[in-house]
Amino acid sequence: MNTLIRATGLPKLRERRGVSLIEMLVVLSICGLTTALVMPSIATARDNAGRRAAHQTLEGAVAATRAAALQKGKTATLTLANNTATVTVLSGVANSSVTVMGPVRFTPAFNATIEALNGSATTITYNSRGLLMPTPATPLIYRVKVGTTRDTVCVSAAGVILSRGCRL
Repeated sequence: MNTLIRATGLPKLRERRGVSLIEMLVVLSICGLTTALVMPSIATARDNAGRRAAHQTLEGAVAATRAAALQKGKTATLTLANNTATVTVLSGVANSSVTVMGPVRFTPAFNATIEALNGSATTITYNSRGLLMPTPATPLIYRVKVGTTRDTVCVSAAGVILSRGCRL
C-alpha cells in the first residue's frame, strides 16, 4: 500500500511554498487596473482641494486688508503679483507701510494661479472706512485656477466679498 495515504484514505497532497508566476501576474494586473481607474479621481480631488484652499486664502487676504484698514483707520493695500498676495497697512505717524499678511505664494502652496479678470486691479486699496479706493464701476473679479478646476473671487464696489457669485 502507498505510504502517502493517511488515515482518511486519501493521498497526501504536496505542500506548496510561494506563488506561481501566473498568480503574481494576475494580482499585479488587478492592482494596475485599479490604480489606472482611481488616479484620475484622485487628481481631480487634489485639484479641487487646492482650488478651495486658494479661494479661501484669497478671500481671507481681501478680508484681512479691509479689516486692517478699519482697525488702524489708515489705508490698507492688497497686492496681487506673480501669484503672490501681500497685505500692507499704513501705520504710525510717519505712515510707514507695515506688512500684515504674506507674502502668500499661491503656486507653491496650492499649485494655483490667480488672474485678474475684466480689467480688475492687481492692487486693492481700502481707505480708513473700509471702502475701495478708487471705487470701481463693476465688481472686481479674480480667477483662481488649479489644474483644470476654476473658481472666482468677487469683490463688490463697496469692498465686500460677494459669496454668491459676482452679483449683489
